[in-house]
Amino acid sequence: MDFAGHGSEAGQNVHLEDLANQVEALLDSLDQEVVLVGHSMGGLVAQMVASRRELAGVICVASAPPKAVFLRPTKVGVRAILPTLAGLVRGKPLNLSHKAYLACGFDQVEEPARSQALARLTPWPNGLAKDLALARPDIPLGGISSPMLVIHGFKDPIVTLHQSRLLADHFGAVLWRFDDVAHHPMLEPAGMRVTEAIAEFANKPTRRLVREIDAFSPEQGIGKDGRDARDPNPMRSDSKFGDRRR
Repeated sequence: MDFAGHGSEAGQNVHLEDLANQVEALLDSLDQEVVLVGHSMGGLVAQMVASRRELAGVICVASAPPKAVFLRPTKVGVRAILPTLAGLVRGKPLNLSHKAYLACGFDQVEEPARSQALARLTPWPNGLAKDLALARPDIPLGGISSPMLVIHGFKDPIVTLHQSRLLADHFGAVLWRFDDVAHHPMLEPAGMRVTEAIAEFANKPTRRLVREIDAFSPEQGIGKDGRDARDPNPMRSDSKFGDRRR
């Protein structure tokens, strides 16, 4: 499936809602359980779909977050978009240069895969680019009930580890970090480990099990009140060596 506005469907001015509806229509045609995998912007679309229906699992790779999760653009991302900002405001598609794409992670992809990928790139639909910048969907705390995995590449110049941690904390998802990949692990030399991890989780989706040690201090992320609201009976320790309690 090519997203509307991408690949063979390039040229359409679509929004995130259109992409989520497109994925839902595809799922409606499948008579089987589905583990939905989304990369980058596609990860946000996967979250939108998972918030509307029960899935066997959902996997977000180098994913954009929903509105409720604070997003701080990286310097690399800002420098890539700045030259196209005026055109974007006037309604033109977001057409990044190859130099900008290289800075955003394609420099981690080896030839000939890099040239092949760059040759397939098409301009981003204007509505979609504006949605990501200004109108990300509002998926509330606890809005996804399916088992969820967030995958982060430590070399990613677009999505920071802190951002991935916030995303996982918001949904109570499992977070797996890979130190040797960047934003496009499916194309990178070290990406096979990520592919194997995706296959492992897809074969047996699991919910986060470790609750004894929180990833954040009480005031960080969604906060202790938010975590308690999402998980009313967590198994957690009051201190590093405290007794576990319900």
